[in-house]
Amino acid sequence: MPESYALVMTGPAGAGKTPSFHAWSNFYLRNARPMVLLAFDDFPSNVRVAFSDYYQQKLPEYEKVGLVTIVDCYSSIAGVQSQEKYALKNRVDLNELSLLISELLNEKAKFGNSKFIIDSVTPLFTYKEPQVVVQFLASTAVKVKARGGALAVSLTSGTVNDETFRRLETLMDFAIEFRLVEEEGHKKRLMRFVKARGQRIYEDWVPIYIGSKTISIEVGEDPKKYERLKKALYAKPS
Repeated sequence: MPESYALVMTGPAGAGKTPSFHAWSNFYLRNARPMVLLAFDDFPSNVRVAFSDYYQQKLPEYEKVGLVTIVDCYSSIAGVQSQEKYALKNRVDLNELSLLISELLNEKAKFGNSKFIIDSVTPLFTYKEPQVVVQFLASTAVKVKARGGALAVSLTSGTVNDETFRRLETLMDFAIEFRLVEEEGHKKRLMRFVKARGQRIYEDWVPIYIGSKTISIEVGEDPKKYERLKKALYAKPS
């Protein structure tokens, strides 16, 4: 992926969107890129537990130096006083959210190109008009990309109608879809790239396995499939 882009991950609950963000952000942190996580679906304390293994127990260190910032977008709806430096008073107030993102863009500029994760935007679509949320995400993506950063969001399948989803997908540079299937009594996770603007991609469904500390991709034994996948993943943009 390029340094600056917008990405959306979609799929049902439990399909692997959040763990994929864990691994995604760990890559950038190992390369000294600042991360901002807007936690909409859980308390920051629970988010830290989930992220910690993927960060090789370095999350406290990353937070201390300012490379990682977790924004509490959840406590307000639970009626709990947030203990975080950054927290939303109303998690569906798009003006408040926009101002906070601008503030964090300025704060993180000293570290380099910031990567923002909104996990997930499902509550925004639940409480706001879909077209308003799409416009907000589009303008936020432009704002983050203009500063050399990236915006990645997750969305639970079925939250919005097809027309709204296609509009959102059109505005994003990358779109990744997750699926849960059942084979021989066991659930299996699959993922595929639906869109990658200006990049070569592998579009077939690929099995993924989510462990406690990492995610692995099953390439399979078909040498032609392996070569196609490797060519897509390692190709440099033209």
